[in-house]
Amino acid sequence: MIAESPTLTICLRGLHDQREQALAGVLAETTGGRPEDITVTTAAALMGAVHRTLFQRIQSLTLAGQSNDLIARTVGAEAAQAFNLLEPALGDYAVA
Repeated sequence: MIAESPTLTICLRGLHDQREQALAGVLAETTGGRPEDITVTTAAALMGAVHRTLFQRIQSLTLAGQSNDLIARTVGAEAAQAFNLLEPALGDYAVA
Protein backbone atom coordinates (compact mmCIF):
# COMPACT_ATOMS: atom_id res chain seq x y z
CA MET A 1 0.00 0.00 0.00
CA ILE A 2 2.82 2.43 0.87
CA ALA A 3 4.63 1.75 -2.40
CA GLU A 4 1.46 2.53 -4.37
CA SER A 5 0.63 5.77 -2.56
CA PRO A 6 2.59 8.97 -3.17
CA THR A 7 1.08 10.45 0.00
CA LEU A 8 2.15 7.52 2.17
CA THR A 9 5.57 7.49 0.54
CA ILE A 10 6.02 11.16 1.47
CA CYS A 11 4.86 10.41 5.04
CA LEU A 12 7.32 7.54 5.27
CA ARG A 13 10.14 9.79 4.07
CA GLY A 14 9.13 12.29 6.76
CA LEU A 15 9.37 9.56 9.40
CA HIS A 16 12.82 8.59 8.16
CA ASP A 17 13.87 12.27 8.32
CA GLN A 18 12.51 12.61 11.87
CA ARG A 19 14.42 9.51 12.97
CA GLU A 20 17.59 10.90 11.42
CA GLN A 21 17.13 14.25 13.20
CA ALA A 22 16.55 12.47 16.51
CA LEU A 23 19.70 10.43 15.95
CA ALA A 24 21.64 13.63 15.24
CA GLY A 25 20.37 14.99 18.56
CA VAL A 26 21.56 11.92 20.45
CA LEU A 27 24.92 11.96 18.67
CA ALA A 28 25.36 15.64 19.50
CA GLU A 29 24.53 14.96 23.13
CA THR A 30 26.94 12.03 23.24
CA THR A 31 29.82 13.86 21.59
CA GLY A 32 29.26 17.32 23.07
CA GLY A 33 28.57 18.69 19.61
CA ARG A 34 25.63 20.58 18.17
CA PRO A 35 22.81 18.79 16.27
CA GLU A 36 23.52 20.97 13.21
CA ASP A 37 27.28 20.26 13.23
CA ILE A 38 28.39 18.74 9.91
CA THR A 39 29.99 15.72 11.58
CA VAL A 40 26.87 14.98 13.61
CA THR A 41 24.49 15.42 10.69
CA THR A 42 26.71 13.42 8.33
CA ALA A 43 27.01 10.51 10.76
CA ALA A 44 23.24 10.51 11.32
CA ALA A 45 22.64 10.72 7.56
CA LEU A 46 24.97 7.79 6.83
CA MET A 47 23.29 5.58 9.42
CA GLY A 48 19.88 6.78 8.29
CA ALA A 49 20.71 5.93 4.68
CA VAL A 50 21.53 2.35 5.65
CA HIS A 51 18.29 2.11 7.60
CA ARG A 52 16.26 3.48 4.67
CA THR A 53 18.00 1.11 2.26
CA LEU A 54 17.24 -1.90 4.46
CA PHE A 55 13.64 -0.73 4.94
CA GLN A 56 13.23 -0.52 1.16
CA ARG A 57 14.78 -3.96 0.80
CA ILE A 58 12.25 -5.39 3.23
CA GLN A 59 9.47 -3.71 1.27
CA SER A 60 10.63 -5.11 -2.05
CA LEU A 61 11.08 -8.63 -0.69
CA THR A 62 7.65 -8.47 0.95
CA LEU A 63 6.03 -7.27 -2.27
CA ALA A 64 7.80 -10.10 -4.11
CA GLY A 65 6.01 -12.54 -1.81
CA GLN A 66 9.08 -13.77 0.08
CA SER A 67 8.54 -15.49 3.43
CA ASN A 68 9.28 -13.66 6.67
CA ASP A 69 12.04 -16.16 7.47
CA LEU A 70 13.76 -15.57 4.13
CA ILE A 71 13.38 -11.81 4.51
CA ALA A 72 14.90 -11.94 8.01
CA ARG A 73 17.87 -14.03 6.84
CA THR A 74 18.44 -11.92 3.74
CA VAL A 75 18.13 -8.54 5.40
CA GLY A 76 20.09 -9.66 8.46
CA ALA A 77 23.07 -10.57 6.30
CA GLU A 78 22.69 -7.44 4.18
CA ALA A 79 22.44 -5.24 7.29
CA ALA A 80 25.75 -6.58 8.55
CA GLN A 81 27.32 -5.94 5.15
CA ALA A 82 25.87 -2.42 4.89
CA PHE A 83 26.90 -1.36 8.39
CA ASN A 84 30.36 -2.85 7.83
CA LEU A 85 30.73 -0.34 5.01
CA LEU A 86 30.31 2.43 7.61
CA GLU A 87 32.94 0.99 9.96
CA PRO A 88 35.94 2.83 8.45
CA ALA A 89 34.15 6.17 8.66
CA LEU A 90 32.24 5.83 11.93
CA GLY A 91 33.86 3.01 13.87
CA ASP A 92 35.48 5.35 16.37
CA TYR A 93 32.79 8.05 16.33
CA ALA A 94 30.68 8.71 19.44
CA VAL A 95 32.24 5.81 21.35
CA ALA A 96 31.51 6.19 25.04
